[in-house]
Amino acid sequence: MKQIVKRGAAVLAAGVAVAGALAVSSPASAATATTTCSDRVLIAGLLTKACVDVTGTQARFYGTVGAAGISEPGPGGVITPQRAEAEVSGQVVGGLFLGARRQSVSIWNNTVTVEGVTETITCGSTVRAEVKLSQGPVGPGRPGFSGPASVTVDVPVGC
Repeated sequence: MKQIVKRGAAVLAAGVAVAGALAVSSPASAATATTTCSDRVLIAGLLTKACVDVTGTQARFYGTVGAAGISEPGPGGVITPQRAEAEVSGQVVGGLFLGARRQSVSIWNNTVTVEGVTETITCGSTVRAEVKLSQGPVGPGRPGFSGPASVTVDVPVGC
């Protein structure tokens, strides 16, 4: 009986030691992302918004471009998507330009995410994401839109 009690105590002590080691080795808390987006703005019939995800001092700049509603096919059942060039840029307000990326988008009853840059930002800075649309290739019988037009959002980077 004493042997069983000793083995049980040894197993319990080993379990406590393992649990303590796991508690010490796990991170105290993982950094969480905070997403801030502009309002959706209608630019040439396309709902467009600019967004920034901030995780610690990392800022990810991106935007979305999408249909304003459900589009019906045109005459003869022809589907003609709205096309545009979307550019997402990031900058520190009053300071450094962080970069931009450009992408052609084709929208018909969908929303497209356009990726910008991801950069490390100094604590206490405010960053600005801008999504700019300009005319892309135009489908048959579809007029182009005058552009470029843009939407922005400013986001403080805390620490």
